[in-house]
Amino acid sequence: MPVETRDTSPLILIVDDSVTNLQVLGSMLRESNYRTAVAENGEAALEFVIRHRPQLILLDIAMPGLDGFEVCTRLTQNPDYASIPVIFLSVRTETSEKVRAFKCGGVDYITKPFQREEVVARIEAHLQLQKNKQMLQAANEALEQRVKERTSELMASNAKLEEANIALRVLLEQKDESRG
Repeated sequence: MPVETRDTSPLILIVDDSVTNLQVLGSMLRESNYRTAVAENGEAALEFVIRHRPQLILLDIAMPGLDGFEVCTRLTQNPDYASIPVIFLSVRTETSEKVRAFKCGGVDYITKPFQREEVVARIEAHLQLQKNKQMLQAANEALEQRVKERTSELMASNAKLEEANIALRVLLEQKDESRG
C-alpha cells in the first residue's frame, strides 16, 4: 500500500479491487495535490486506517472478502474512525444501493464512470465539512471550559456573599441584643 508524501495535503485512501480504477483515481487526486494510498480489498483498507488514519476514504462496494458496506459499517462503529468521511464509488445505480451506503455511514455516493471534476469537487466539499466540524468541536470544547471556569468563579463569589450575609446577620443580632 504505497503512500505518497506531499507536505500537509490531505491523505485519501482509495479502496477498489480494480487496479485500473486505483491508478486512474490515484493519478487524478495527485494532480489535485492530494496524497493517496490504495487498498485492493476491505481488510487491507481497515488495516491501513488503523495505521495511518486518512482524512477521507473513496470506497468501492463490490470487492472480494469484505464489501464496501461492511468496511464502512466497521469504521463507523469504531469511535476512533467514525468521523472519517467515506465516499462510495460504484457502478451500482439502484436507489436501494445508494440508501444502503448512506445507512451504513457513507457521506456521499458517486457512480462509475466518474468525472474528475465531480470527484474532486465532492472530496473538497467533504474535507471542508470535516474541517468545519473539527473547528466547531474545538470551539465547543473551549466554550465548555470557559463555562466551567465562570461557574467556578460564580460559586466562589456566591460562597463569599453567603459568608458576608452570615457575618451581617451575626452583627445585626449582636446589635439587637445590645439594644435589648
